[in-house]
Amino acid sequence: MGYTLVSGRNNCKLDNAYSNGSGKSSIFNAICFALTGETSQGVSNNLGNIFSDPHDCWVELTFSVDSDEFIIRRISEPKSAMQLYINGEDKSGKGIRESSKLLATYIPDLTSILVNSIIILGQGLPNRFTNNNPAQRKEILEKLTKSDFMIQSIKDKLELRQQTLKANLRTNEDNLLANKSQLKVYQNQAKAYENDLKEYSKYDNSETNLEILITNLENELNTINIELSHLEEKIKEETKLVDKCTSDKLEYHNAKFNNPELTESLKPLEELLKENKKNEDDARVSLRVKKNELKSHEGLLENDICPTCGQKISAELKLDLYSLKEEIETLDKQWKEFISIGESIKTQIDDIKSDNEKKYNNLINRADAKIESSKLYISSYNNSKDILTTERNNITSDLYTLNNLKTNYKKLLENISINNDNIKKLKADNKKIDAEIININAHLDVVQQMITLAKREFRGVLLINVINYINKRIKQYSKEVFDNEGLNFSLDDNSIDISYHGKPYENLSGGEKQKIDVVVQLALRDVLNRQLNIHSNLLVCDEIFDNLDSQGCNKIINLISSLTDINSIFIISHHTQDLEITRDNELLIEKGENGISTIRFV
Repeated sequence: MGYTLVSGRNNCKLDNAYSNGSGKSSIFNAICFALTGETSQGVSNNLGNIFSDPHDCWVELTFSVDSDEFIIRRISEPKSAMQLYINGEDKSGKGIRESSKLLATYIPDLTSILVNSIIILGQGLPNRFTNNNPAQRKEILEKLTKSDFMIQSIKDKLELRQQTLKANLRTNEDNLLANKSQLKVYQNQAKAYENDLKEYSKYDNSETNLEILITNLENELNTINIELSHLEEKIKEETKLVDKCTSDKLEYHNAKFNNPELTESLKPLEELLKENKKNEDDARVSLRVKKNELKSHEGLLENDICPTCGQKISAELKLDLYSLKEEIETLDKQWKEFISIGESIKTQIDDIKSDNEKKYNNLINRADAKIESSKLYISSYNNSKDILTTERNNITSDLYTLNNLKTNYKKLLENISINNDNIKKLKADNKKIDAEIININAHLDVVQQMITLAKREFRGVLLINVINYINKRIKQYSKEVFDNEGLNFSLDDNSIDISYHGKPYENLSGGEKQKIDVVVQLALRDVLNRQLNIHSNLLVCDEIFDNLDSQGCNKIINLISSLTDINSIFIISHHTQDLEITRDNELLIEKGENGISTIRFV
């Protein structure tokens, strides 16, 4: 809009004013409020027009940053709220904080102080730099130029770097400790492997010698196995013989007492014995009967008179008695013959049985002899077998040991090689870690020195560069405004002094201060452009010509005209009619009788 004069007209009788109070500054306060939530004076609430409903009081600002188009609609009463549109899309958050946070991602560090340093040179310059005492100026400049932020950022980065280095140091120290512990394990393992190698010393530590020993033992083992196999065969043979003799013995024993041939051969004799026994019994019975009969006539043979009846015994009776006696004698002889025959038959039977028993006893005895002989052989074979088995077990154990040695020998050598490699690697790693620890400690020393510099000296160094730049710009602007470079901006310890030809700012006249205020604000604008890369094509000069004569006003206007990055300059003044300004546009802010102002082009 080029040069735009902003004039006012107050038609509200309650104000009793012509220009003041018409709302000229409210336009730009509204811009500041829309961007930051505060006016140029830092007010954020009670902004409603007393003549209007608070709900009807709001501001909507349309602007662009680089290629993005923004619309901000903000209201302060009855509750603060903000709507944000970016490139036509509603980006409003759930609340004003979310919306403000999003806006800050596009326009960082935007505060009312910055807006009033870059865009709005507000009424009476309420945020002017010179309004602070020398000690406060340094703090304000640090905050405004983000020097304190940069210093803190550097400190934070240095401290983060320090923490990282310390963490790396601890990690390396822990790794070193762990490596040393592991190295000790490997070294102990190496000693164990040395002891294991001693087991091979008797074999000349030679895998070939182990092979020879194993082959010899295997041959011995094969020989023993063959001998054991022969012994097993002999034991089986003798065991079979024992089994056969035992079976024969049982058969002989059975035959001894239950022999069908013997029974068959004894059958005639037993029949004869049985028949003879019958004859013997018959003869004995007949003999007994005859004897009893003879006994009943006892004494009759020797006497002629019967001793019982006293009668004379007849010759016939005596003859019968003699015949009976002879018969008895014959029967007795027969009976005894039968007895003799029976004894003879029994003897024959006993002899036959005895011969049979002797026969089988001999067979049983021969079987027992064979059994005992075989058992002796078996016992002898088993003893030999036990000896060979023990020898075989010893050889098998030796073979197992040698085979293990053979199997493990190469593995042991590999383990020793791996263990030695691990020891070498750990030693090399430890050497690297030691070097890294030394390197980290060196870096920590440097970082600590840098932190000390950041805390003590760098703040001053950084600020001096800013102050030197401001001083350079001030002198350039001073030449425009005062026709000389007598204006000076300097750092004295913790204070920023502003002077003109050696006179402190505080001792200057009102007009000089007014010019210097504008010059300082424009210089600050330049340093913010340079330091924070914040630019605006808009500049508002709100009542900055107070205490200035026409020449002073023209000097300021010429200075502002020399700013090439501005294409819209709004000049608010009660003396617009007195200022010789070539204007491109003019805005009239007219306050009506109802207390509501309107804006219109003239």
